[in-house]
Amino acid sequence: MIFLQKIKLFHPYILFLICFVLLNPLQAQVQNDGDLYIGDSSVLYAGSNGFNFGLGSNTITSRTKLDYGVLSFSNGASWNGADDLHFVDGYAQTQSNTAFILPIGQSGVYAPIQVTPSTSEAVDAAYFRSAPKTIGSTLDNSITSISSVEYWDIVSTGVNASISLSWRPSSAISDLTSSSLPNLTIVGWNGSKWVLIPSIVDDYSIQGEISSLVSGSISSNAAVDLSAYSAFSLGTTTKQLLVPKFNKVELLVYLNNDRLFIEASLPITALFIYDIMGKKIFSERINGNLKYDKPFHLADGVYITKIELNNGTSLFTKKLINKNKF
Repeated sequence: MIFLQKIKLFHPYILFLICFVLLNPLQAQVQNDGDLYIGDSSVLYAGSNGFNFGLGSNTITSRTKLDYGVLSFSNGASWNGADDLHFVDGYAQTQSNTAFILPIGQSGVYAPIQVTPSTSEAVDAAYFRSAPKTIGSTLDNSITSISSVEYWDIVSTGVNASISLSWRPSSAISDLTSSSLPNLTIVGWNGSKWVLIPSIVDDYSIQGEISSLVSGSISSNAAVDLSAYSAFSLGTTTKQLLVPKFNKVELLVYLNNDRLFIEASLPITALFIYDIMGKKIFSERINGNLKYDKPFHLADGVYITKIELNNGTSLFTKKLINKNKF
């Protein structure tokens, strides 16, 4: 475990400066109890033991285009303590090919995203608390409006990834959507205009809460070619391009006597289970039955399930709370 002590280096507002180049990665648990700055072209690696955001800490990377610093989470790494006061102000990276929540934000706003890369090649991301139209103002015909306050830079070379973007009260989603959450969509800047990325509002957000006009998350329907876009944001559409949701009668997910039950009106073709931090802990391909009934032996806690129906034509997110009776 490495404890980062407050020391004064080169700048009165940066109490701690630490730079690890790619040729000399650090693989250990990192506890940040001070101010951590990762400079241009530098990488701090959080190995399988993870990274802890301590109380009163600041974790900042440079944002220089093409030369930014990165806090990198290796395959199997985790983090703890990210919240509205503690996050990566700059670029975070995952090297996993399973779902991972990147704890990023800026200007006092915590705005995590979840990425599920198609391979274990690195995916970097940073949050920008500024208007997306500073990048470009042209909207595709399928887009009616875009956020005026925030966007994300999600970077990878030749890797597709499913992405989930979050929102919070300061995102003003009610104003953006005219209080019609089904019109919300992910949008991407393709170099000439903002275009629609087919997506659906998560029943339960990547942070485990019920998605609403106040806070929540939205996920792409399929893996996105990240190299095709230089920025992502939230927007609205009146086009009927979103996958329709099932109501409670058509999809049931519940636990009973240490068994997991799923009932659906379309064939169940895959099940994925994640912990509350977004780490995938179970997956199974299913033969297309309308009912699923198997033992559930995970520890007590909150889990997020993603259920694929009809060979991927529909994907739904549900929260499970496992609490054994005493």
